[in-house]
Amino acid sequence: MSSPDIKAVLDAVDEHFDTFVEELQQLCRIRSRRQEPDQMAATAEFLAGSVRRWGGTADVVPWADSHPYVLGELAGGPRSLLHFNHYDVEVEPAGDDADWISPPYAAEIHDGRLYARGVADDKGALMSRIHAAAAWRLAGLAPPVTSRFLIEGKQWLHSPGLGSFVEAHADRLESDGTLWENSWLDADGRPLLKLSEKGVLYLRLSLRTLPRDLTSQNTALLASATIRLAAALAALQDPDGTVLVPGFAAGARPVTDAERELLAQVAFDGDFLRARAGVDGFLGGLDDRAAAVAIRTVPTLTVAGFDGGDMRDDVTLGIPSLARAKVEIRLIAGQAPERVLDALRRHLAESGFGDVDIEVMATSRPNITDHRDPFVTLVADAARRAYGNEPVIEPYTQWIGNQGVLPGRPIVGIGVSRADSGVDGPNEQIRLDDYRTGIRHVIEVMAAMAASAERSEVTA
Repeated sequence: MSSPDIKAVLDAVDEHFDTFVEELQQLCRIRSRRQEPDQMAATAEFLAGSVRRWGGTADVVPWADSHPYVLGELAGGPRSLLHFNHYDVEVEPAGDDADWISPPYAAEIHDGRLYARGVADDKGALMSRIHAAAAWRLAGLAPPVTSRFLIEGKQWLHSPGLGSFVEAHADRLESDGTLWENSWLDADGRPLLKLSEKGVLYLRLSLRTLPRDLTSQNTALLASATIRLAAALAALQDPDGTVLVPGFAAGARPVTDAERELLAQVAFDGDFLRARAGVDGFLGGLDDRAAAVAIRTVPTLTVAGFDGGDMRDDVTLGIPSLARAKVEIRLIAGQAPERVLDALRRHLAESGFGDVDIEVMATSRPNITDHRDPFVTLVADAARRAYGNEPVIEPYTQWIGNQGVLPGRPIVGIGVSRADSGVDGPNEQIRLDDYRTGIRHVIEVMAAMAASAERSEVTA
């Protein structure tokens, strides 16, 4: 790729930036909430139309256990770049709409920022990829790589239909590199390049001791389901969070010294988290540097909910016959959900709780891309050119996701938002300047991929 060509494409971004922002606003005005299928379908159609509008092809594909997927392609050079994004919103508790400075789906611009539910997670990042591919054509140039788009509308957080969808459409998802959805700029304006996502094993544990609740005058004679399930849960974990299941961390990938050094560069605001949680310190007395590593690299077990017995606001006399709990297990690279499940079943049985019924509610596999992969270096170099700032490479993250359905290929998460973009509350927003630079970053990645291909041909 010649420097004049790249400059022409970057100039096209500036020339057409208002059009790009207007299209992003149109997308953000569609209320793509998981519980509203009509709005989800409308969003999928809009995205397919956007890919087609900029010269590509796209299909809206209904699929089991999901809202429609969008498969798109903007043809270009022989190398391919896959963009994985989602269009559903409200993953986190969203807070009160009344606290917004403008309605959450109005997509208004205030002081250089676009406010909308979902603009930071993930519609801004999604459209930045489409607009980066479009800028080449707007500059009168053929894109140097073929851009492929896998866009999902999650019906559930763990995307139970994604694995079968990827398998069925593998030929349309081949790539030399993948840009993932989940990232942002830190407080110093440094782009974070995220190289992993945790997997999840989500379980419902149930235990019944009696055919129905019976009067508590029999407590000396009959077993309570709540007491028994509480004891089973206590056999899984110490109060400090230490998991007691033998083999729980089997296969977990050891963190290397180089990865620890990289994690030391990732901002971690321990004061903010302690204040938000109302605590003076973290479990185990971890300092902020150790906490930043632990939150990303330690597999965890969380008792996410517990119920049983009669909780009416009254004096009730009964022995609970049934108790249930939800358990969330976050897995790091190298762990397999089925192995962890087997270890947990075995431990409960050996601890005298073989009568606990275990239902698997959700699974996803963890994944990691080696920070030394050439594609990571390429994306980092492109970030330096686009942002004029040193990127931060984050080899492990604390987030759960679905990268594990795309094994064996380098995946780098980049984004257009900031750490304070408000994805878990009112006034979610992105800065328009960040959106412009995010488009430029993807353009630089495309140009670098083409240049790398040319160098490989010359060497061959």
